[in-house]
Amino acid sequence: MTKQELLDFLKFNSNKLRYYTVYLNKKVLEQFAIGYYQDLSANRFIVYEVTERQQLYEKASFEREKDAIEELYEIVKFRCRIKSIPIQLEVSEIDAIGTSDTDLELLLIDGNLWLPDTEEEHLLKLQEKLNNYIYFLESKQYVERYGDSFDKKVIHITFQYSPSDNGLAFLAAVQKTLQNTDMSLKVEVPE
Repeated sequence: MTKQELLDFLKFNSNKLRYYTVYLNKKVLEQFAIGYYQDLSANRFIVYEVTERQQLYEKASFEREKDAIEELYEIVKFRCRIKSIPIQLEVSEIDAIGTSDTDLELLLIDGNLWLPDTEEEHLLKLQEKLNNYIYFLESKQYVERYGDSFDKKVIHITFQYSPSDNGLAFLAAVQKTLQNTDMSLKVEVPE
């Protein structure tokens, strides 16, 4: 189970009773169940574990559901040795180039999930790729093939998954940096 599978499951079932249990695969030597539930009387989210002897242990208690989910994932990750999905972003390539009468547009496609475990790597690779796009435009590497009669040069980023808060802050900083240039950033995120 990846973290995204866990998050997708929780999101899909978010309108149902908040009592979730995760049964782990056979690679784990012992059988156990973990989960969390909302204690309405205490207004807290309780992360629990049931051992193979059917003993229930409360592992932790949180005010925010997000914290309970994070703790649940940490337990699953430790028990199953879940590995983070590597960020797939070819930093040295321009994904696509398009032109109109007045504009040159470079397309950057990001199909990676925004997970806490890989956010730093994701931001670093995205920054490196954007830097290469900016260098491509500043050094006018496009002139031989497309000419140099463009009013605007647009870096159009399309995300398959919505960026994290840090990702959005990074993109806002890039847009601000490009304000006084002939380049602009166009960001497309899923609804």
